[in-house]
This record gives sequence, C-alpha cells and structure tokens, in this order.
Amino acid sequence: MKVTEINDCLNPNIICEKVLLTRIAKIVAVCERSKNLMVGIYLIEKAQFLYCNQGCKNILANNLPKLWSEGWSFWFSKIDLDEVMYVMELLNNFFVANNSQSPLILKYHIATLEGKRICVKHEIYLHQMEFQRIAVNYIYDVSVKEQVEECFQVPQSLNDISFPNNNCLQISGREQEVLEHIANGFSSKEIADMLFISNHTVVSHRKNLIEKFQVKNTAHLIKKAAAFI
Repeated sequence: MKVTEINDCLNPNIICEKVLLTRIAKIVAVCERSKNLMVGIYLIEKAQFLYCNQGCKNILANNLPKLWSEGWSFWFSKIDLDEVMYVMELLNNFFVANNSQSPLILKYHIATLEGKRICVKHEIYLHQMEFQRIAVNYIYDVSVKEQVEECFQVPQSLNDISFPNNNCLQISGREQEVLEHIANGFSSKEIADMLFISNHTVVSHRKNLIEKFQVKNTAHLIKKAAAFI
C-alpha cells in the first residue's frame, strides 16, 4: 500500500503493510492538528523516515524530499557544526540499544530554511508496531527559553532545569511522555493513539500526575507541565 494514499506528509518512497499504515494513520491524524510540536516517525529497520508533520515541513519546506532520500544524514546537515558529532554519536548508540525503555533527550541548534538559527529540544521514543521498530521524534523550539535564560546568565549545564527533576517527583518514563503531550494540549484519546496505549491508561497517568504535582485539575497540570518540560 502506498503511504501517499493516507497523507502527503508521508514518505512517498516507502511501501508498507496495510495493517501498519492503518495504525500509523491514526497517529498522523493527531499530529497534523499540532501547530507547534514537530513530529517525525522513523522506521529503524528500513532506515527511512516515514512521516513528518506540518511543524517539520515548516522547517524543511522544499527540502523535504532530501529528508526522505537521505534520512538522518540530511537532518545532521542542519545541526551546528560544533554540536553535530555529539548528537550523531548519542543517536547511533541509542538505536543500537535493542530494548531502550527510556527516551533519548537532546538539545542542540539547527538552521531553518530561512537560515534562522533556533534551539531545539529533541526527544526520541522507541516503539514496536507490527514487527517494526519505530522511533518517534518530538522536537520543540525552545529558542525563547534559551534567550530568557541567557538574560539571567544561567550556566549551560543548568539550561534544562526549570522545575524539580524527574527523580525528585518520581515520574516514570511513560508519565513523562503523557505529561509532555498534556502540555501540548492533546486529549486523553489523542495521547493514547500517539503512545499506543489505552485511553484508560492515559486517564490513570493523568490522575497520578495531578497528585504528584499537587494541583487541583488538568488545567493547572497543563501549566505545571509547560514549566516542567
């Protein structure tokens, strides 16, 4: 089945099993509604990007075919020269680990189509779907956060500390994923589709997070989550 039959943000060079694309289609439908979050789906065994949402297209524009054909090599070409080797090493090691339960979280700078330099937080989660290992990439533009912290002369090593860390709050990796999607305004059903879990599980994580962050409701949790990530 050709992926372009589902969405034009999917790699036209890939032919996948219908059952896989049916599940991917649900994720695509959710991701296409996001205005700020950049999402990319990578098929590890095929060594190809399957999908990138509108947020990514806004950065890549006419260069999207290069991402389809060149994969990570093209993305690496967008990263600052003094950061790219470190990012490549961490990413390669992450993919070699067969059963990594924790996400890979990176922070680096890339150049946009207009040549603008932005700071991004890049999270990669590994999932298994229809016998395919899939890497789901969530990319956030944190340029404003970086600029604000520079005003306070925050050391680089502390740049990501904006709230008590995960260990202090005892937040699991899955709760961290749910929290970040809550911060981006996704509903429980949408989060369930993106993380391949049940709606009941998402609701349970949401309740636990409300208790851990000591807030009254989801609206307050969203504010806390935005500060946490």
